[in-house]
Amino acid sequence: MKLWNKIGAGLVRVNQAPGLRGKISTFRQLSQVALRSRLRSNASAVSDKSVAADAWADYHLLSYVCRDIKVDIDPDLTPRIRFLLPELNASVIFGGYTALFQFANFLQDRGWKTGVFVLTPVGNLKALLETFESNALVHKVLSESEISDMNATKTMRMSPKDMIVSYNWTTSIAAATMSRHLDDPAYYYFVQEDERCFYSNDSHRFLAESVFLNDPKPRLICNSAKLLDHYRAEGLVSDETVVGVFEQGLPAPASLSREAMEKRSPRRFVFYGRPEDHAKRNLMSIAMMAIAKAKKSGAFDAEPWEFCMMGSPRMGKSFDLEGVRVKCLPYQGYDAYRETLAGFDVGLSLMYAPHPSVPPFEMVRSGMVTVVNTTPRRPDEWYRSISANFEPGEPSVDGLADAIKRATARVGDIDARLAATETYHPSNWDESFADLPAQLGHAIFSKNGTE
Repeated sequence: MKLWNKIGAGLVRVNQAPGLRGKISTFRQLSQVALRSRLRSNASAVSDKSVAADAWADYHLLSYVCRDIKVDIDPDLTPRIRFLLPELNASVIFGGYTALFQFANFLQDRGWKTGVFVLTPVGNLKALLETFESNALVHKVLSESEISDMNATKTMRMSPKDMIVSYNWTTSIAAATMSRHLDDPAYYYFVQEDERCFYSNDSHRFLAESVFLNDPKPRLICNSAKLLDHYRAEGLVSDETVVGVFEQGLPAPASLSREAMEKRSPRRFVFYGRPEDHAKRNLMSIAMMAIAKAKKSGAFDAEPWEFCMMGSPRMGKSFDLEGVRVKCLPYQGYDAYRETLAGFDVGLSLMYAPHPSVPPFEMVRSGMVTVVNTTPRRPDEWYRSISANFEPGEPSVDGLADAIKRATARVGDIDARLAATETYHPSNWDESFADLPAQLGHAIFSKNGTE
């Protein structure tokens, strides 16, 4: 467990202890555990370092996730669609959070009232909102929501007609507890990945899977039909499960110039690289190995090439990869991001998880020949049926290197690249969510939100 997780778990445990005496006692216990672990690790093998601290931090963290939650049902409160979030931190608003906030925005624009329950400390609300001033979407949604800090408030006040939407497995555990008090004793899980894939066979994975196995079982707001197919094949979702499916809204790509694409020199290659622990499913090491192998096989010999990486600032400004200089692109706003994509010829975006991800579709829509890894549920023919700009590779370093070589050989066929920029995705988020209220069937949707 990372240091910040240990500290966070300890602070949560201290805060939850009753009374000042209890808080002091809990802090003393945690300090002693950490100290004993430090002393032991100094006198023993490095492999034993912090074992006790990790175990106790994990225990306290998961105990907090699975704690009892008190709910006060007040029939005089305005019914709201309440979103349960693990945290509110401007530095972690990536694709998953963006989709959820787009859904909340969709509901607000149609008159439904929203609320936000946050599992971890929120602090001063005014100061919190200021941290999101550069993100108009999140700032707007939070400003129009009733925000409740589940860490500071001991009892959650709700209307019996509320609807609960959880964001991940930790908030789904809380949602299951809270939803039992409602007129409709169910909750909706805004599921965007099989979260078991983030863990080894450990306590976290056990709890992530248990969300689907215990009553009340979640109703799903599922990000993509492909992800829903996976859950059904895994036996975690039955035909009786209430499910609403949306596909991510993808705006039209930046304007593509046939003349610029023909004359571009050097040719430009970009890959999606994310070295962070939570993004290991993007297989950054495999992507780098495939690029290096493709280079050695002559994939880039026919003409000059420039290489870039996007997705993370963690690799610095640039790095060398087996004779290839890779420039790391900084984070950008979405409009600038679309303009940047339009300037590349070949893309590489890997995903070793059930959800097919978004970057490869953005790449093919931008006219790139795009290399992806196949999986049993995302075979070669599935990708090619969506866009001829896909160049699927067999799931090995050699297979992906061969796919890169095939992709570089195709860059000169500009007409084919321009003809294959359409995918099945809706062009905006309003289209993505248009059918969800009817699919979800909650009573709160029986009337228009403005009524």
